Amino acid sequence: MIKGLREVLDQFSIVTDNISLYETAFTHASYANEHSEAIDYDRLEFLGDSILDMVVADLLYQKFPKAKSGQLSKMRANLVEGETLTYLSEEKYHFAELVRYSVGEKDNTRFHKHINEDVFEAFIGAIYVDKGYIFVRKIVEDIFLPLIENYDEVLIRVDPKSHLQELLASNIIYEVINVKNLNSPDVSYKVVAKLGTTILGIGEGHNIKEAEKRAATDALLKNVGE
Repeated sequence: MIKGLREVLDQFSIVTDNISLYETAFTHASYANEHSEAIDYDRLEFLGDSILDMVVADLLYQKFPKAKSGQLSKMRANLVEGETLTYLSEEKYHFAELVRYSVGEKDNTRFHKHINEDVFEAFIGAIYVDKGYIFVRKIVEDIFLPLIENYDEVLIRVDPKSHLQELLASNIIYEVINVKNLNSPDVSYKVVAKLGTTILGIGEGHNIKEAEKRAATDALLKNVGE
């Protein structure tokens, strides 16, 4: 059994006779290619993605009775795509530590954020297959209701540049002030977010887009606009 898997199941009060199903949820295609007995998470990811879309849409529909469909769609996307699932997978539940890769693929962990999103969806899919809809819905509610209640914090994480722009109602300028290890896999950009000549926040990343997001996040965490 994957080391740490039992502890993850215990977090969600999951008692199962089908451990191999949950191992599949944490098995990358590269590992399955090297181990004929293993199955990768592809099908479970598809299932989990659909379940998250449906349950979170229902939760938002009930929570915001006056919101238009476009608003609800944007909120759902921010909750069940990209940075939010990465946060849940990597930081809150530590799913990323359980993923099985091939030896070669494991060396590329810095590029695995999208895989950690997929793994979260696959885990939700595995719960549904094993325990049914009512059980998995309760888990999804427990995970996402606090995020819905604190949606501004989600916005800071998933789309800090837009959130900062809306908060200040002004054009924010992002400027690269330093580059380290250019033309290297370890390249790092430092960017400042500025309003006029005032520096609001500073961020670093492996590309300019990532550094800009972190600069915007830094500005928001400093309570810019209050």
